[in-house]
Amino acid sequence: MNQENKNNKVLITGHTRGIGRAVFDLLTEHGYECEGFSQSTGHNILECEDMIVDKVEQFDYVVLNAYAQCSQEIMLKKIVERYSDKDLKVAVITSTSGTPAGADDDIIDEEYTEYKQLKKDLITCISEVQQDLVDKKLNVYDVCPDTVYTDMTVGLWEQYPKLQPKDVAECVHLVFSNKGYNINKIVIQKNAD
Repeated sequence: MNQENKNNKVLITGHTRGIGRAVFDLLTEHGYECEGFSQSTGHNILECEDMIVDKVEQFDYVVLNAYAQCSQEIMLKKIVERYSDKDLKVAVITSTSGTPAGADDDIIDEEYTEYKQLKKDLITCISEVQQDLVDKKLNVYDVCPDTVYTDMTVGLWEQYPKLQPKDVAECVHLVFSNKGYNINKIVIQKNAD
């Protein structure tokens, strides 16, 4: 095991598949001590928001990955409220679907429309929070991938190149391993083959 980040503990929501699994695996490879919270481990994110935020105190890093309605935004606000003076790094996995350039307005689907709006609200929240944290220890990063090849995107956006979950994980590692500067937002897009 790489000892680069010995004793650095990471809390990851939605860690058992897709992006969350890739983040969990990559950070573990780099010596982080990762603990995951997801439905497969008995943690319904919507029902466990407060418990997860309570646990943040024990960690140095947090990855808010699990998408469950507005839970990412709710947990982020609670983390900022409680831990703004803690030396803590929080990566929030958003989506280009929440941006004007990435919102596929030609897709008429109620669930996707809700997803786009929730991600847009989350991105706005992160931007506002980052301004409030300029003179605080807490750092919040918007890791904003375009389409990622996961179980949820099979059959969707097939005409476009897709990122792999590990591509997103590498960006999370980048924001966590930087020293001396803050990366507010990383937008990740796959180059055409």
